[in-house]
Amino acid sequence: MYEIRLAHEADRKALVQFINQHWKINHIFVTCKKLLDWQHLDQARKTYNFVIGIEMKTQMIHGILGFIPLTQFDPEIPLKQLCWMAIWKVQASARGHKLGRRLLFYLEDTIKPDILSTVGASEMTLSIYQARGYETGQLSHYFILNPYKSTFHLATTKNYSPPCAKAHTINADKKIDQIFENDLTNNTTECFLAQKNLPRKSPGYLVNRYFQHPIYHYQVYRIQDGMDTTGIIVIRICSHKGSLALRIVDFIGSSEALRGLFGQWTSLLKNTDAEYIDFYNTGIDQDNLLSSGFVLREEGDGIVIPNYFEPFLKKNVEINYMIKSPVGKTYRIVKGDSDQDRPNLMTGLP
Repeated sequence: MYEIRLAHEADRKALVQFINQHWKINHIFVTCKKLLDWQHLDQARKTYNFVIGIEMKTQMIHGILGFIPLTQFDPEIPLKQLCWMAIWKVQASARGHKLGRRLLFYLEDTIKPDILSTVGASEMTLSIYQARGYETGQLSHYFILNPYKSTFHLATTKNYSPPCAKAHTINADKKIDQIFENDLTNNTTECFLAQKNLPRKSPGYLVNRYFQHPIYHYQVYRIQDGMDTTGIIVIRICSHKGSLALRIVDFIGSSEALRGLFGQWTSLLKNTDAEYIDFYNTGIDQDNLLSSGFVLREEGDGIVIPNYFEPFLKKNVEINYMIKSPVGKTYRIVKGDSDQDRPNLMTGLP
């Protein structure tokens, strides 16, 4: 009943129509071709990074599976190194024909990614992943509240006891300072090599994923330990009614690079007047995060650190993930992976 293949550039109109009708009306990919092309168009192959299921009789798209390879943002990275899965949807009339699974099988058999992952997995898809033996879990959510603020509009701080600055959370030799596109290729090699977790990102990836984003503006910082650059941090500022939050969306380097930065985080919060800085991740050592002054948000602790800003929603959000990676290899997942840190609205952006 179905032809399964990659979407051609000429399929864009039908692809967008499917997203609008069966995924979300006026989705950002429907209203902003620039963003769709930036995230999913393979310029070299003239295809979109979507597997589509076309009903043979009508030639209509009945199912889609979006994916984002690392190579989308750095062509020097091998295509098969990693693919993040994105939108996965089969229309109601096609259910019962295992079309959704066939889309997944096509992605696995055609691209043959060493690592296959998704961030923001739905409850419905988790069971499919688990049945295939893939690892699933939930990102941990860490945060630091601005100690110079007494009133919070974004966060709920009930029962919050601010951590004290301790010797192991402050290292006077360590600093964070903002860098720009040209700085990423200077004196940063060691921190990329120091990260043992997969995936292997590159300076080119960071430039194209963050500095060259068509809508969002990111700030990139390096961690300096004396004369050495030991880590790179990517932050995006979110706002709602004049209140700000700092969101760490990516981190390169050994997790030990984060130790002793509590004073740097609080200075950054003071200088930006943001309510909090938060960090969704898995694969980064918790002891190092705690030694950086972060607090782990836990269910039932009365703390609310919002995740959604487009539109703003004052509630905690748990982010599920799936990963299929080489046996014996460790991995890291951050909020900037897959399409988690993607615009939802064209208006109201800072």
